[in-house]
Amino acid sequence: MVSGRWSVVRRGDCPYLRAELRRIGTVHGIEIMSYLLISCCLFLTSCAAQQVTKQTENGYRSVLKKWTRDGKVYENFETKLLINATFKSEEFREAYVNVYSKSYMLDAEKLSKLMTEEREASKKYHEFFLSIHTPFLEWSELEKKEPLWALYLVNDLGETVSPLEIKKLKEKGPGVTRFYPFLDDWSEGYSVKFPLAVADGKELMAPETGYIKLIMTGPSGKTELLWELKSVKGKEG
Repeated sequence: MVSGRWSVVRRGDCPYLRAELRRIGTVHGIEIMSYLLISCCLFLTSCAAQQVTKQTENGYRSVLKKWTRDGKVYENFETKLLINATFKSEEFREAYVNVYSKSYMLDAEKLSKLMTEEREASKKYHEFFLSIHTPFLEWSELEKKEPLWALYLVNDLGETVSPLEIKKLKEKGPGVTRFYPFLDDWSEGYSVKFPLAVADGKELMAPETGYIKLIMTGPSGKTELLWELKSVKGKEG
């Protein structure tokens, strides 16, 4: 009887066994199809997320380039100063918030708070992020009472303001270089804030202002970084 049963099983003539095999095959088929569908959805979702992140990243890099200038000071064929400066315009601040929120996966509430803070900041002062490289570290110390370099912000009418605040960056980790890739191990980072108005209360950057210049000057020389404002394009158009 035992051998007979085994012979039936080997030949696959048992109706119950055939039904079980079909059922198992169907179940596994459904499981496999479900797994493939889920995997496909996850893959497409991941691709979509990566595409959005890439677009946001590319958008930020484009805006960063638009609002960043670089300058040099040479003396006797020797480099005395290398500077990169990003003007934190409203456009830049918005792009920064977007890429920052993607990097840190901020929820809607935190995103809104950060955006509000950046917009409010632009109404209080004109801010620049600076990266400075000099042959000797002490030459790049801008927080001293009598630093080697002086900074000024000038408009196309020659109206000039001095910094309200110069604050040195304490750390240069990925949290900073991620957004300002020109800052490296051989340079110092600074946040520099200028007043919105000149001495008589007039706006430094009025709607009709054509351009602004960030001037950095010292015993070794001077460099001027220029930003053309949107009003210039409007006049040309």
